[in-house]
Amino acid sequence: MAIIGTLMGIVLPQFELQWQKTRRQDAQNSMMQLHLRQLQWRGLHAQYASSLSELNWAGTHSISKHYLLSLQSSNANGYILQATPVGLQSRDATCSSMSLRISDNVKLLATSNASLLNDDGACWKW
Repeated sequence: MAIIGTLMGIVLPQFELQWQKTRRQDAQNSMMQLHLRQLQWRGLHAQYASSLSELNWAGTHSISKHYLLSLQSSNANGYILQATPVGLQSRDATCSSMSLRISDNVKLLATSNASLLNDDGACWKW
């Protein structure tokens, strides 16, 4: 029993870390879908959409409900999509938040952990 307990103590934390990394895809996929919807919206309007409902996004959660999504600083030049982990995913200290930003020069920035310019946590894999 002691051997099994020791092995479980080693394996379970690594298993949870792998699940956290896998669930980050939920935020990335949701934000990329919203980005595409923003591009469509901007093609028809003078500025980017200012709410998730304008983009026909049901609710405020990501597709698999591991992240809470918000749309911030939306204007004619850009916007910020923010994903904050909820539930079990909130234990993901490496990527405590992720964002997708369109800056004034129409540059797409994928950032993490409240950084404005880069992906400090190496959360984005694309």
